[in-house]
Amino acid sequence: MTVSNMYEPRADRLSAAGDNPSARRALLVLGMHRSGTSALTRVLGLSGAALPRHKMAPAEDNALGFWESQPIVDAHDSFLEEAGTGWEAIADYPPAMFASDEAAACRRALISLVAWEYGDAALFILKDPRISRLMPLWRPVLSELGITPRIVIMVRNPLEISNSLKVRSGWSERRALLVWLRYMLAAERDTRDLVRCFVGYDQLMRDWRGTVDRLSDQLGITFPERSPARQECIDRFIRADLRHHRHRTDALLQRDDIADCVKQAHRCFSTAAETGTVDQTALDRIATALDEAEARLGHMTRSGARPMGIADAQPEAADTLTALMLAEMEQASDIAAQSQRLLGEMRATRSWRFTKPFRALGRTAERLIGK
Repeated sequence: MTVSNMYEPRADRLSAAGDNPSARRALLVLGMHRSGTSALTRVLGLSGAALPRHKMAPAEDNALGFWESQPIVDAHDSFLEEAGTGWEAIADYPPAMFASDEAAACRRALISLVAWEYGDAALFILKDPRISRLMPLWRPVLSELGITPRIVIMVRNPLEISNSLKVRSGWSERRALLVWLRYMLAAERDTRDLVRCFVGYDQLMRDWRGTVDRLSDQLGITFPERSPARQECIDRFIRADLRHHRHRTDALLQRDDIADCVKQAHRCFSTAAETGTVDQTALDRIATALDEAEARLGHMTRSGARPMGIADAQPEAADTLTALMLAEMEQASDIAAQSQRLLGEMRATRSWRFTKPFRALGRTAERLIGK
């Protein structure tokens, strides 16, 4: 079993990472959407790490703010759209995507955006959950800018995340769990050689001071703002009533309808947050099974074949393939339901009712032209 211990002596780890103490540092806060990355970013920002100048506006589902750069999020979304995918994709991003001309153009844009958003800040926070799956895009950017990355991976019970996504976006549970799995596997895989720390959402909410102290020690970072006034501000920000979704870990593990790959991954990441020990062999095995299931499902889809052979497969492979198939089906159902809701809302607007005669006239003209 290959494990990585993130709690080894800091001096040894920093030396092994080739760290330059005088270099600028970027704190990359990674993790799935709705996992607590915004809360941690706010805490670290109040502790003195620089936040972007042009922040994403608060929303109904996150009134206290996201604390991430809107221009950088826009650049990510534009790149993903050009690549024919999106932040919510269940399928893994192909490596060729990061070797494309579009990726090169995006990197050039990101280099300019870092300067625009953070100026010459010695320590700043780079946060957008999408970066969890876009590290191959960002690592060359930070290297070219001479900025040393420091990684924080947020760990939260995926049932809480799926509940949140259901309320916010109407996502089904299986879909949310599979997307969570992809985010976490990519974030861990693509940062193995970097100095990093795993932080549990429960840990942050229960003891933010201890969490920041541990993060500071493990990452070799001294936060410049730890005054009583700042700590009081964080105390007001970290409030128990802001947590709307709670699930015990055993609630996930005892569910027969949740794929073993999700349960195993959650065990690995929970252990990483508690002890710093990462079972990379187990996570690689999960990723391989998921990739193989994806390839098999893609073949069945292209060939029009029925989902045969599941019963003949090894139990773990069959379980992963079944979970992936159901997640893909529910994703299509979610998108269809969302489209129906948006269409209903649009039809209820005054402008839709006002333009109804013109739309009817347009359809009549199309029919006449087609004759």
